[in-house]
Amino acid sequence: MDNATAKEIATHIINVLKPACARIEIAGSLRRGKPEVKDIEIVCVPADTRAMATFGKKRVFDSMFEEMVSDWAHIAKWSVLKNGARFKQFESKTHGIKLDLFIVREPAQWGVIYAIRTGPADFSHWLVTAREKGGALPEYTKVEHGGVYAYNAASDDADLLPMQEEIEFLDFLGLGWIEPRERVAHWGMFKPAAQGVAR
Repeated sequence: MDNATAKEIATHIINVLKPACARIEIAGSLRRGKPEVKDIEIVCVPADTRAMATFGKKRVFDSMFEEMVSDWAHIAKWSVLKNGARFKQFESKTHGIKLDLFIVREPAQWGVIYAIRTGPADFSHWLVTAREKGGALPEYTKVEHGGVYAYNAASDDADLLPMQEEIEFLDFLGLGWIEPRERVAHWGMFKPAAQGVAR
């Protein structure tokens, strides 16, 4: 699907779901400005990220958000392919395209998820791979459940680092701002140089 048509569909979906969201934005190839897109990707934060109830091991989240998403899919005739708490996927036979809805819930951080879901895939993989393996992530950290954690030697644990904005994540990695359309992985960029040469 061409970018303009996909953006029009995505904008409509965002406008419908916005009342139930604290934040909602276009991500993926559409955000990167690709002329043709294979799917629509949207990242959002429900307006109320607290668990509404607990039934056994299942937590029921954000009733207003869940109801609005369900109502939209039913009325707009988008088939539900996946319906998880953090990821939902829909398909429209009418438009001939899929929608991936990524839901930021604690401990996930908007800045981390938004950067990863903007892509492209190789760039996202590079962001979350340790520098010793050629990636951009400092060795004392890890990305887990959509958040960046720093190892704490004192507690022998890992502390979540707040990164509510995408630029905070990119700055933390030492990259600075990169326009979405210009995001390319640079494998080995941070890898330490070899210590001398064996003779």
